[in-house]
Amino acid sequence: MKKISCILLTLISLYLPLNTFAWGAEGHKMIAAIAYQFLDKSVKDSVDQYLLGTSIEEASVWMDVVRSDHNFDYLKPMHYVNVEKGEEYKQATGDNIINELNEVVKQLHDYKHRTNEVANTDLKILIHLVGDLHQPLHVGYVTDKGGNKIQVTFFERGTNLHKLWDSELIERGRITKADCLKLMSKYSKSEIEENDLLKWMQQSRANLPAVYAFSDNRLGQDYLDKNIPIVEKQILYSGLRLAHLLNTIFGK
Repeated sequence: MKKISCILLTLISLYLPLNTFAWGAEGHKMIAAIAYQFLDKSVKDSVDQYLLGTSIEEASVWMDVVRSDHNFDYLKPMHYVNVEKGEEYKQATGDNIINELNEVVKQLHDYKHRTNEVANTDLKILIHLVGDLHQPLHVGYVTDKGGNKIQVTFFERGTNLHKLWDSELIERGRITKADCLKLMSKYSKSEIEENDLLKWMQQSRANLPAVYAFSDNRLGQDYLDKNIPIVEKQILYSGLRLAHLLNTIFGK
């Protein structure tokens, strides 16, 4: 029976989509909570209005929740963009995180002329994808599909590098919103307020050498300790940048 169960789990894993989740639910909700804390009062009111009764934390995971619904399959390529190591991102047509973020930002700037339902969907996509953009492996390398093809052992448990950065570093490191906010004095205000998606992507990719800084694929406390500060900074930057973007859009 145990052997059969292992075979079934292996077969199931072969059919799971790559680039599944970014930051996991806890990471996305922390980003949303940080953003909400730094929204202007009138902007909070607008965000609450267009979220149609859903909290910003729950809205932040909507794009992952609907993955099991084939009506939303069109959203799957929008969670990421992979660029080969040593190469620069080149603007191209098609569905990827940069193109989709540019589109929803453009549409939300015109939110007063759109239905509540359209603005609601655009807002949920924006909240989620700003978080995704700050997970380094959602702007990772083509060759290994953003770390999905890199198998590692983390504290004696098998996983892949992408999943490790999605949620397991957060869980094992017990990272909280308060931990991330402690870095406030170290962030660059100019980096937060530039609203430049390509710069955000480049800064996120700048963390990839640290992501891949291991030799034998057996990762533990040393890898966790070295990368907790990166995770905390990326979550903080994501939340603050999302807040500035929302203040810019809805504060007009």
